[in-house]
Order: sequence, then C-alpha cells, then structure tokens
Amino acid sequence: MSDWNWAEAQEKMKSIQPRPVLLNALEKFDSFKGFAVDLGCGGGVDTIHLINSGWKVYAIDGTANGFANIKANIPADKLCDVLCVQADFESLTIPDTDLVYSAYSIPFCKREAFDTFWLKIETAIRVGGRFAGHFFGEQDGWINYINDITLKTKQETISLFKNFNIEYFDELCEDRPSINTNGTKRWHVFEVIAVKR
Repeated sequence: MSDWNWAEAQEKMKSIQPRPVLLNALEKFDSFKGFAVDLGCGGGVDTIHLINSGWKVYAIDGTANGFANIKANIPADKLCDVLCVQADFESLTIPDTDLVYSAYSIPFCKREAFDTFWLKIETAIRVGGRFAGHFFGEQDGWINYINDITLKTKQETISLFKNFNIEYFDELCEDRPSINTNGTKRWHVFEVIAVKR
C-alpha cells in the first residue's frame, strides 16, 4: 500500500452515517443479532451501528485511528461486545461469523494476496450468513493513487459468489467527491449483499 494518509481520511469518516448497504444487509437478517466482522472499520461508524443494534463485532483495520472513536460511542456495558484488531488483510485470520461487512476496503488487499484473502472470507461466513460490501471495478480512479489495488470486472465480482445467493447487486460508475482524495475521483463500484448457501 502507498503512504496514503489514512489517519486523515478516517478522521473525516467519523461523522458519516451508517452506510445503506449495511442497513440493507441487517434488514435481511430480520431480528437475528449475531457476530459480525467489519473489515476495514475505518472511523468506526458502521461498527458502532452494529454494536448499538445488538451485534457482537470483530472490528479490523490496518491502523488503530478509529478504535478510540468506537469505544467512545458505545455504551460501557457493550464494550465487551467489540474487539478491535489492528492487522493488514494479507496476514489476517478471520473468525467464524454471521456477517462479513466491508465498506470500500477489500480492494485494498494486495492483488497477489486477494484470492487467499477471499477464501478466508468465504470460509469464515457460516451457512445462512452474509457478505455485504463493495468491490472496485476496473475503471475506478483509486488506481491513480495506489498501484497495488485489486480491481475487478463485473463478471469477476459475481464469480466470487459461486457459493452464495446474491440478494442485492448494484453498479455505480461516475465521477463524484471523495473525502479520501480531497476532490473528485472516478468511482466504479460494485455493491453486493449475498447469503451463503
């Protein structure tokens, strides 16, 4: 990964709302509250929402900048429901889980390690559990900032879910603002929710 200022980006992300793909995925669980892995938890907004919704969370990020924000914004009696782990994706062990959630972070796994990383994700999700998150398409502008990033075609993304039923899939391809780049970048994103069978 490059020398990108993730601490600055994560500080900005502390004020965003929980992302719609997470809210959509949680609705599909109905009233079930289980164990979630938040890959690339960043500023912690989505982890906080999961905890406050009754889930237990294994929150992972390559930097620890958002961990204090998570702990400061959940009730004291729920602190035992979250474990914050600083680790990179390439060496990460993922526990068995009901939900793997990853907002705009999985593509930052190095290309040569991605297949192994994805197998870890797929193996960790229990039958009936879900993946919810984002992949970057081949037109995404992140390639201009970080060279060792994993971009996927639409078909490559869909093929990752051969052992899942895809419940939601959307593609976005447009220029729009990015708090990470302090300007506008090309976004080519596949948003996926899938249940493991």
